[in-house]
Amino acid sequence: MKNSKTTFKEISEIFQTIEEIASRNEITEILASFYRELTSEEGEILSYLILGRVAPFFVNSEFNYSEKSLISLLEKYAKAKDIDIRVQQERDRLGDIGDTVKLFSEKCGFVSKGASLFEAYDTLWGIVKTEGNGSVERKNSIILGALESFSPLEAKYFVRVICGQLRFGISFKTLLDVFSFVVVGDKSLRLDLDRAYGICADIGYIYSCIAQKARMEAVESLKNLKIQPGIPVMPRLVERVGSFEETFERTGSPALVQPKFDGLRCQIHKYESKDFEHREYIWKKYLSRKDIGLFEQASNDVEIKLFTRNLEDVTEMFPEIAESAKAISDKSFILDSEVLGFKDGKFLPFQDTMQRRRKYSIGDASKNIPVKGMVFDVLFLNGKDLIEQDTQKRVETLSKIEMGESLELCETKEVSDLDSLMQIFHENVEKGYEGVIVKMLSGEYLPGVRNYDWIKLKKSMMNTLVDTVDLVCVGYYYGSGRRSDFGVGAILGALYNEKTDGYEAICKVGTGFSDEQLRSIKGQLETKIEEGQPQNVLCPENLKPDIWVYPEVVFTVEADEITKRLGEENIGGGLSLRFPRLVEWNRDKSSNDATRVSELIKMFEMK
Repeated sequence: MKNSKTTFKEISEIFQTIEEIASRNEITEILASFYRELTSEEGEILSYLILGRVAPFFVNSEFNYSEKSLISLLEKYAKAKDIDIRVQQERDRLGDIGDTVKLFSEKCGFVSKGASLFEAYDTLWGIVKTEGNGSVERKNSIILGALESFSPLEAKYFVRVICGQLRFGISFKTLLDVFSFVVVGDKSLRLDLDRAYGICADIGYIYSCIAQKARMEAVESLKNLKIQPGIPVMPRLVERVGSFEETFERTGSPALVQPKFDGLRCQIHKYESKDFEHREYIWKKYLSRKDIGLFEQASNDVEIKLFTRNLEDVTEMFPEIAESAKAISDKSFILDSEVLGFKDGKFLPFQDTMQRRRKYSIGDASKNIPVKGMVFDVLFLNGKDLIEQDTQKRVETLSKIEMGESLELCETKEVSDLDSLMQIFHENVEKGYEGVIVKMLSGEYLPGVRNYDWIKLKKSMMNTLVDTVDLVCVGYYYGSGRRSDFGVGAILGALYNEKTDGYEAICKVGTGFSDEQLRSIKGQLETKIEEGQPQNVLCPENLKPDIWVYPEVVFTVEADEITKRLGEENIGGGLSLRFPRLVEWNRDKSSNDATRVSELIKMFEMK
């Protein structure tokens, strides 16, 4: 490890290197070599920056600064300094805000003043924490000061971070590979790293656990990591089967059955602030008391946090859930639930519930669309970690917790035969639910894991497809006729390949969209447009779109059947969807939670 502090210029140079490389394995080895030269704290910061952030996903740390504001700032600066550059024109020509700012910096003659990684990180947090009246002007001042002290290359990656356009196509999964290489030179540490990230979804903190450690010491450090309320646990996932008859072959008999809701997955945390103090997180010093907990003024400093399956903090969006959690007598817990909107005694569809995800007018929204949290599991209770207990025991423990007004205990039944299972399934479908989840009595809660301990049986099984399919939008087509006015006529959908941490396009989806949706989608995708095909996206030649977009938005489709595609069998398992149509746009899932290539192959084989 070197003695001097790492500069932001060195970080920018490594960013440039990995951006020019297509091979995931080569990127992994290059990053691992670079990490070995860093201090633990520098490695933590780099881990966030690679993902385009300054903190984990569950920490509210958005820059809230648009590319439009940046272009306006630079045009005013160029005019005041009489610099010959048309910033908007160059942005349109180059197709990338980072390259545009790099050119701007070159025209201005800016040179690097040797800012350290820590100094750049402080500056980024300064932008995040600038809020309220006049915040745009104050952010402009910070950004301009930074650009004047950066080289053109540093400026390029600095603005890409604040505009949310870093887009290396690297996820936390690739970083876990990198961490394994840092310690042992291969991927053999991944199981330990996956478990650790599963119970502490903070990529920077995970790096601090293994930094400058030999294998045995790193493994021990990861194994000592425990669940902590306030830090989200990766949600347990469910597997699908090809038929109802297969269910008990997988789970054994008897098994537990719970309703499958079409809601927003929500992890509910309650704890006292003093219990959060024993770990050092590099980002924590930048947060105010309000950021750390919603109820900072409450007696005994009781904190409540609500997290989605994407690790987003939605505490302030669902105040009735938070208040009900606070009212529960137990001092600390982590509950797993689904949040559902309801009206006139009936639960609402997912898209209606999603209207509650807003930062403003929350009071009005809660009156128009009240929500309930349907609680189906408990992971932590009164200082005790429960995830290693069997599912049956956790459900029994959960049944003894007295829920608050906007929280309701999910009904759990034990079944031993197919007739009873089918009866419960049909009862839930008639209630408007998606189906049921069947769970093995034994088995611990495995964060982020998908296996046959938990199985979903959905009403779509009654049709040709075993299940709906979650695709990632990687491009769109202009369309013709009336749809040409919307700018989007159809979407290119891709599967996630967990082996390559990439995406593989399988079909064009143009049915099921309303005119209003298409207009909205065009605006949403404009900020994600890529100049060419992203390096982490594979696409058959006959499916290539008019416009490529960064793989981020997940949408759900149903189709008549899964079909074999002739040619290019190496993409998407050689499969496609016949007559795909939209079910839900912009699901509450990250792109690597979309349906995997291996899953679609399995679904094809089931039928």
